[in-house]
Amino acid sequence: MELTPRKQAVLKAIVKAYIETGEPVGSKILTELIENAPSSATLRNEMSELCELGLLEQPHTSAGRIPTSSGFKLYVSKLMPTGEISDEDKAFIDAAFEKITETPEKIPSAVGKILSDMTGFPVISCLMTNNAAVVKRVECLRVSRNSVMLLVITNDGRTRNRIVRLSQNLGEELLDRFYEIVDQKIKRKQISELTKGYMQSIIAMSGLDAFSLMPLITAVFETVSEIENVSVDLSGLSKLYDISGNEENARQILSLIESRDPIISMFERVGDGVIFGSESGYSFLGDGSIIAASFNSFDKYRGYIAVLAPKRISYERIIPNIEYIAKNLGALIYEAQKDMED
Repeated sequence: MELTPRKQAVLKAIVKAYIETGEPVGSKILTELIENAPSSATLRNEMSELCELGLLEQPHTSAGRIPTSSGFKLYVSKLMPTGEISDEDKAFIDAAFEKITETPEKIPSAVGKILSDMTGFPVISCLMTNNAAVVKRVECLRVSRNSVMLLVITNDGRTRNRIVRLSQNLGEELLDRFYEIVDQKIKRKQISELTKGYMQSIIAMSGLDAFSLMPLITAVFETVSEIENVSVDLSGLSKLYDISGNEENARQILSLIESRDPIISMFERVGDGVIFGSESGYSFLGDGSIIAASFNSFDKYRGYIAVLAPKRISYERIIPNIEYIAKNLGALIYEAQKDMED
């Protein structure tokens, strides 16, 4: 949508003033905000035409104008000054990243918490694996006489564990037999290959040890089934209620995030930048914005980090911060992945 320079100046001034005050902006105020401003009558005509274009709206008769979602979007994509991350914010993010010691799959969530604390808004972090995960290690750590902790680690660093209670003491001979089966039948297998039918075939071939090993083998497959190729996390849950407007909207937003696929589809459709509520396809996001940036960790991982915020925010500051975080997030995951492989 192409606007005349004067219309651009009017829209830009109204968006900036509305972000700052939250109040409708009238022609009188505009004369003070726009350099070499024309008459109030001319500004009122420009505002009316911007309303007809769907970029401004009038909350009530005789009030000034406020930007619509389309007006905000045009401002952010075309009119907003290109911002750079401040030295202070950059130093804060760099210091916070240096303290992260999580496994690759948990790093986006940890970064989400940093960004949530930094902005005061809830943050969505999405992580997707590009390649099918493979079982790298399975370990049994004795907890008590008849209990062990089962640990499963994949080649891309994802870890799951659970306590398994056994009907008998797990002796060294039986444990050796379990590790033999794991080495021959489970390690180096893709997660998708470890089906219920495959588990039953392993138990059947265990011979005389089948009854004793069944709880452990079953636990391995149940633990593996918890490993997903897509994860979506929300940081700053308490802040969600502050920006959603009401409890029902908050519940719907939380349900959307927990469903995973719809939120991933939205990010994949819109990509980097700002998603305003009206274009998300979900009415309960209508009064908010989602500022998202994608990240890649070479060929293993990709994903999104996104701030859930009201429309009235400092886009000039938040967007450069999110872009900087996304740029460095991929490298952070890659380094953690190399550590896991070593």
